[in-house]
Amino acid sequence: MSKKIILIVDDSEFDRKLLHGALTKKSDLDVVEASSGDQCLQILSQQRVDLVLMDIMMPGTIGTQVLTKIREKFNAIELPIIMVTSKADASDVVSCLQTGANDYIAKPVHFDVAVSRISTHLKLAELSQEMSRLKEMAALDAMVITYNHQINNPLAIALGCLNEPLFVDQVMGEKLTSSLWRIADIVKKITVLTEKKEIEYQQYLGTSKMIKIS
Repeated sequence: MSKKIILIVDDSEFDRKLLHGALTKKSDLDVVEASSGDQCLQILSQQRVDLVLMDIMMPGTIGTQVLTKIREKFNAIELPIIMVTSKADASDVVSCLQTGANDYIAKPVHFDVAVSRISTHLKLAELSQEMSRLKEMAALDAMVITYNHQINNPLAIALGCLNEPLFVDQVMGEKLTSSLWRIADIVKKITVLTEKKEIEYQQYLGTSKMIKIS
C-alpha cells in the first residue's frame, strides 16, 4: 500500500519545515508543501493528496477562501482538511468547520496531537470510502437481479418468437435478432460487474456518468 500524502499549506517556510520534519519523523507519511493558496490548488489539480493541513491566515487568498474552492471539487470524505490557527477567536474556527473543514489544531502545534488527528481523519476517510463502495456494490447487485428478472425473461421469449414461421421479413428479423442479442450481452456484462471489486465509470452527457460495461 502506498504511503498517504499530506499537503502542508502555510506561507511561513519556518512553520512548514517544522511541521514537515515532525510529521515525517513521527509517522509513515509523505509530505508535500505549498506556500500559498494558489499553489495548494495547483498541487491538488496535479497529484493525489490524502489530507490537507492548512493555515487559516495567509497573505493573498486566505485559508478559508482556499477551503471553499477545494470543497467545490472534493468533499470532506474524499479529501479531509485540518485547519491550523493561531487565532483564539472561536468564530474563526466555527466558520472553517461550517465551510467544510474536518477539524482544526492550534498553534503552537503539538506534533503528537497533530499526528493523532491526521491519522484519525485518514482512517475515517478510508472507512467512509469503503462503506460507499460496499453500498455501491450492493446497489449494483440489486440492479443485476432486477435486470435478470425484468429483462432476461421477456428477452428469451422474444428471441424464441423469431424462430416462428410467421416471421417472414428476413432483413427485419436479422436486425431484431442482432439487437436482442446485444441486449442479452449487455445484461451478461452487467452481471459480471458484480464479481469485480471496483466499478469503473465513463462520461455520458455533461456531468452525467454511466457504468463502464465493456
